[in-house]
Amino acid sequence: MIAFLDGMPLVTLPDGRSTIFDKRWITASILSAAEEAGHHRWWLAEHIAESVSVYLQRDFEANNVAIPSLSEAVLHVLESLGFHDVAERFRLPDPPVSLSLTDLAREAGDGYELAFFGLLGERLQRATSSQSTRVEIHDLSGCVRLMGKRRRSVQNLREEIVGFIRQHGQAAGETRLGEPLEIQLS
Repeated sequence: MIAFLDGMPLVTLPDGRSTIFDKRWITASILSAAEEAGHHRWWLAEHIAESVSVYLQRDFEANNVAIPSLSEAVLHVLESLGFHDVAERFRLPDPPVSLSLTDLAREAGDGYELAFFGLLGERLQRATSSQSTRVEIHDLSGCVRLMGKRRRSVQNLREEIVGFIRQHGQAAGETRLGEPLEIQLS
């Protein structure tokens, strides 16, 4: 058996890829279900997510956990605590999609802007077609610094990137089934 640094198994996504376990993702899903059940700002969500995290770290034998198994673990805790109303509404979407704009700029190579916006559009499209309800986009400043070397106006480049992301976010919101897509840009 391979032991991961933090002792947590990887989460296997429906498309076969794996990602790291993020307790905030579980907590947000529990909070959403609790809110639907009428428990506003439910303080137990973090504790339930922590108990699932401890279970995975201490008692879970495999190196990977599938989303249905993870969802089942959360449901088991909710039901054993008597919160059947929250358990009925609980749904675990895919974990948040994380995009590094600096990594995309590096991947674009000499094609810079044209290739960068093509890659960004492709990754945003992939994110919006997933079951994830959140996309975390980071490294805007690093990306602008890297790409701005060949441009006079760095501020215009920043605005173009933000506008491009907003445009894709609005289009995703109009065509997406289920929960809307939340995009966080930093």
